[in-house]
Amino acid sequence: MAALLARLRRAPADRGSGAIALILAAMLFMIIAGFIIDTGRAIHQRERAADIAEQAARYAANHISAADLRNGGTVVIDADGCAGNVRDFVRADGFSGDDINASGCLSTSGNQVTVRIRLTYTPLLLSALSRSGSLTVWGTATAQAVQEQ
Repeated sequence: MAALLARLRRAPADRGSGAIALILAAMLFMIIAGFIIDTGRAIHQRERAADIAEQAARYAANHISAADLRNGGTVVIDADGCAGNVRDFVRADGFSGDDINASGCLSTSGNQVTVRIRLTYTPLLLSALSRSGSLTVWGTATAQAVQEQ
């Protein structure tokens, strides 16, 4: 009987330890889930930026110099209007102001253009890890204008 009374006196010290373990396990689960979800979103946003860069490069390659085509019969991309064309494209795609201003042509050479696109997004669960709450990804693509015979 004395052993039972001694065990009953010690029992309150163990109360709540299961709840603490459950809370810690739930927090660990949320961190792992956040990492998996936000990593997937980061991959998706990089692919989206690359896709939009490809489309913007094709759009910029469609704007050729009419004077060069008339005078020499060669297809030359309008280098002066290239950055504006890319910004118009990303603006129409729904980009924000900073992403529009950071996007543009890296180079134009004859009938070839290289475009770089910036895309900013906010992580779902792990936004506390970034200083501004948002992350930036870049997409780069090259397109070539060709003349059909």
